[in-house]
Amino acid sequence: MDVKRYLNNLDSLIAALVGFYVIYLYTAYSGVGISPDSIMYASTATNIQAHGSLLTFNKHPLTFFPVFYPFFLGVIQFITGADPIKAGAMIDACLFGGVIFTSGWIMSRFINEAKIWTWESIKRSKWWIAAVAAIILAADFIISTQLKQNTAIPDNLQWLGSSFFVQTVPATTYTWFLVFFRIELILVAASSSYKRLIFAAIILSPGLLEIYTYLWSETLFILEILFFIVAYWRYLQSHTLKALFWAGIITAIACITRYVGITIIGAGGLMLLLDNQLPWKKKIGHILFYGCISICLLVANLILNSKSTGLSTGTREPSITPFGDNLYYVGTVISDWGALGNGAHPYGAFIAAAVLLALIALLLRKAFNGKINSYENIVIAFAIVYGLFIVVWASIQRFERINSRLLAPMFIPLLIACTCWVPDVLKLIRSNAKYVLAGVAIILMVAFECATYQIDWQRYDDENDYGVPGYSDDDWNKSEFVIYLRNHKNMFKPTVPIYTDADEAVYLFTGLSSTLVPHKFFQQDVQKFYSTKPFYLIWFDNLSNAELLSLQDIMQHKKLVKIGSVKQGEVYYCDGR
Repeated sequence: MDVKRYLNNLDSLIAALVGFYVIYLYTAYSGVGISPDSIMYASTATNIQAHGSLLTFNKHPLTFFPVFYPFFLGVIQFITGADPIKAGAMIDACLFGGVIFTSGWIMSRFINEAKIWTWESIKRSKWWIAAVAAIILAADFIISTQLKQNTAIPDNLQWLGSSFFVQTVPATTYTWFLVFFRIELILVAASSSYKRLIFAAIILSPGLLEIYTYLWSETLFILEILFFIVAYWRYLQSHTLKALFWAGIITAIACITRYVGITIIGAGGLMLLLDNQLPWKKKIGHILFYGCISICLLVANLILNSKSTGLSTGTREPSITPFGDNLYYVGTVISDWGALGNGAHPYGAFIAAAVLLALIALLLRKAFNGKINSYENIVIAFAIVYGLFIVVWASIQRFERINSRLLAPMFIPLLIACTCWVPDVLKLIRSNAKYVLAGVAIILMVAFECATYQIDWQRYDDENDYGVPGYSDDDWNKSEFVIYLRNHKNMFKPTVPIYTDADEAVYLFTGLSSTLVPHKFFQQDVQKFYSTKPFYLIWFDNLSNAELLSLQDIMQHKKLVKIGSVKQGEVYYCDGR
């Protein structure tokens, strides 16, 4: 047994367990976050498990989203018997742990020597031992003069109480926390510091923590991206069709997890084009082979959608956001990820352009020097393709404004792409100056992680009081209108259709099927709605969607009779007039 192989990934396992526990902390109060997309996934998963159908809660075929994530949830529901919404927190925690472990696996393969300081180098540099000892003693002295037995623990460390299952955090616990924190910093400095710092950045990432506290397909898609990186690297070692086949299969599954999975096809195709170890004839054959394998499941999914509804990916609207604005939004997300603050937002377009152009230049330089076949280059290729695709596609097709959720699959590749060169550069420096530069790099990284920790704590503090924002938070669960609908769902005649401005909420809280009032953009749907008679209208006052018909618009065309009303909502009946 190769014990060293497993020990090399022991820190990855520990980091994965920490990530699992972090998701548990965030979802402990109200469970997994639920959005309209989540209800679409969960209801389809239930129908797959129970009836083998791809129908959503509103009894329409699933077309707006691909099929694999609901299928994945349906398999878990079949095995465990647990509803996806109730099991969502544990599913997300396991997926987040898998993402962290796989990221560590990848880093351990391309960082040959991740140690900036080793015990041997410390022994040779006695001044360094003295410096470390002096810093520790100084820190201990300062803490001992300030910390009393009844010292109030800072608010942003109150989570220690729930971690140790006590109501209040004793000062001794706080003291030991600080001691262990200092020990960890020393271990980071003395061992695989790059890997551990990246683990901390992933675990503390506000963007990833948002993703992995909701029942969203990105949770699985990000893991599939990392699986593709591992599989494609294995192909680079052998250039066999068998290895390329498995990379293609993972890509195919990713494409039916999220339609944006075609960016993985683009990344793989780009790497094949730049591969200098393949003659052109063989290269073209491998590109065609990989492309056919990768696209097959997506084509099948689109054909199924077209046969079911006549639409391959559901109704889509043309973009109203120009390319420059989308580039700016990408830059603001990257600046937020980098904890640069709102002051960097005015330079968003420049930041996005600079990052993408720098990555393109780096990848082309490595290709020109014949050093393209490596883990970090696969990561860079995906970050380039995904970033460019989102900017371009958002300028063609209309969807929600570019935000952290849309770009989240790019976070880990971008993080690694922007930092993987640091250990290599430090290794090239032979003088003691590398220790100074390494110290500067660690200080910058720790400062970044402290800033993201403050963001994470503020969000945890809020969600521990009110729940994860969405249909699982207290605004919905304790809503008088939701309670009213639950208690009066028998007031609706089964033969009369129900319209609403939140069909997902109606299903989640009452189990009733309803139809979303039409978008103003689709006039044919609007006219069909106005010709419906009779119908019920459930209206949630706490929602605001300017793209849907408003209550005032409907009242101008139809006579509505209010048959139920409490705070935050009303129920209307229209007899057709």
